[in-house]
Amino acid sequence: MPLFKISRGTLYKGRAHVPAVRSLPIIPSLLLLLSATTVVLSATQTVFSTPVEQHNADSAHPPSDWPHVPFKTRGRDIVNSKGEVVHLAGVNWPMSGETMIFEGLEWASAENIVNNIASVGFNFVRAGYAIEMVDQIYERNGADVPLEEAMVNALGQVNGTKVTESIIKHNPQWTKTTTRFEIFGDVVDLAAKKGIFVHPDVHVGKAQWCCSHTDGNAWFDDIYFPASNWKRGLAYIANFAKKHSNIVSMSLRNELRSSYNDTTLMYNWHTLVGNMTEGADTIYNVNPDLLITWSGMQYDEDLSALTSGKNLLNAPAYKADAIRDSLRRDAQYFDLDAHPWADKLVWELHLYGSSEVQDTGACDIIEAELYRNGFNALGIAPPKGCGTTKDCPKAVRLTPVILSEFGHEQASSLYDDLLQNCLKEFTKKHGISWAMWALAGSYRIRSGVQDFDDTWGLTTADWSKWRDPDTVEHYWKPWVHAMQPTKL
Repeated sequence: MPLFKISRGTLYKGRAHVPAVRSLPIIPSLLLLLSATTVVLSATQTVFSTPVEQHNADSAHPPSDWPHVPFKTRGRDIVNSKGEVVHLAGVNWPMSGETMIFEGLEWASAENIVNNIASVGFNFVRAGYAIEMVDQIYERNGADVPLEEAMVNALGQVNGTKVTESIIKHNPQWTKTTTRFEIFGDVVDLAAKKGIFVHPDVHVGKAQWCCSHTDGNAWFDDIYFPASNWKRGLAYIANFAKKHSNIVSMSLRNELRSSYNDTTLMYNWHTLVGNMTEGADTIYNVNPDLLITWSGMQYDEDLSALTSGKNLLNAPAYKADAIRDSLRRDAQYFDLDAHPWADKLVWELHLYGSSEVQDTGACDIIEAELYRNGFNALGIAPPKGCGTTKDCPKAVRLTPVILSEFGHEQASSLYDDLLQNCLKEFTKKHGISWAMWALAGSYRIRSGVQDFDDTWGLTTADWSKWRDPDTVEHYWKPWVHAMQPTKL
């Protein structure tokens, strides 16, 4: 089988592709990384050399104490530096809204929030962020955005000032001039004290609520998703991770999907693999210790062409753009083992009841489609429902797969929800790491509405207690306990 290779400048679309970066100040070494030529950096090379580099010189933490880094993959498992299998059970804590700071800090201290996360038994926080955080640092010649400015920009002068004062009241270690990345780092360090891993997730390009086909964040080179900025952001976060030993992984991109804004972007497996391979190269060249999570097509519901070894030129995917001459071209396949990060790659998938294409009405079918869409890479037996779907090929390679998003209203209806309980039993039965959506019971601003109350959040709107203590105690805690998450 021919190895899939990147053909830079022609791969991503039907036209040459090296998008401009809005005349942002790009330093020479990073410009090389983002150019249309292949650049391989050594593991010790400093990528940033201007004031933008605030986290650069620290080498990876030695494999001694917890968390026993670096992690790698071994077959279907994630293992630490001692060779022990790592199990993750966690929660999404968003910081990808317009303020680009973790939600909830105006209601409670970061320490209290982290303690509450730990009290459920969670050992993993998926921290969704926006590439715009990094873009703004470049626009400001290396200066990060201070707390008060971030709040005022997003919420207006009056509300931004009020929220800033409330954040400082609950977190007196910070001031109006504490920057976003300083706050990010402080929260990560608090999580480390509780044995919690933090996983930076590229949730969006432009900071806003996610996700839709029209939000400009859907696909490579959508309105707010210039691929060069995306890779530059990945490099910055990979470097930031060097100072925080409990950041053992980071994502490539959240919930990729077809864009309705530009029909020329070639939404298909070929484009996905070309871009994601470059993204993985970027992370690995900056910080080779990190695990890299790779999401699938259609809101991260489908990795089938990659786990099952299908021809990238004509493998099926919902709403995929056809490559018209695919039958006249040599088949192309993704070969993970051909890459230096082969033992760092972890697949990730999502599933919600609102899926446009997945059948979420019967557990047998749900399990069969989960298997087909990527969980076959765990080497598990085909589920019973495969007899109905007739579409359950075996994986070409054992690789870890995590369920990094799923969710439901936090109420007693959880106990009877078919999809949630099917996912629960599926993860327990097969030892699948997961992160539920979400911690946040409210958002400073979401879809234009300030102080937005979200009933899907574990906390109340004022973050003072659990929204539904009964389900935390009798649904989430037992599920977490059953996963035997790795502890300090």
